[in-house]
Amino acid sequence: MIMVLPMKFAFFREKMPLPMVKRCCGFLPLEVGFYAVCLLSILGCVANITAGAWNLPRHREREPEDNLISMSMVMFSALSTIGNLVAGAGAYLRRPGYLQLAIVFNSVFILCIFLIAVVTCLFSPELKKSHFLDSAGNIALVVIMFFAGAAYSVYYLAVVNSLYRTMKDDGDSAIPI
Repeated sequence: MIMVLPMKFAFFREKMPLPMVKRCCGFLPLEVGFYAVCLLSILGCVANITAGAWNLPRHREREPEDNLISMSMVMFSALSTIGNLVAGAGAYLRRPGYLQLAIVFNSVFILCIFLIAVVTCLFSPELKKSHFLDSAGNIALVVIMFFAGAAYSVYYLAVVNSLYRTMKDDGDSAIPI
């Protein structure tokens, strides 16, 4: 006879908090730094939308895969922009639920944007024709920019999470309104 015992492991009971920053960029107060990082993220998303949309009118001159990559970049950058605007509205209106929603959705959108960047570098016929990745220096530049973008994204999410936790702890009620 097989007996099923309840599993009680220590890592199920302990909650590991996400990283929390006290000051943004080392010298700005958290809320001011949040607005700066949020604005920088919105500008980055607008740049992605512009670059992707700039290439779309050339749809007859490009491979269908390149058009799909551009459309995907525009779509996920637009969704990330909306997530950043929701985060900014949540901070302005003092609604921690908005920040929590922005953390969840922006995490997914940022992951999708990075996947599109990887697919572009690996499989884009247009990039292969340009011979951009034939040089070791260009490959190193792409890798450095990829890691810099990933580090910025993690820092952005840590700042939003820190402001969310700060706002949630300052509230009068345990129920988010």
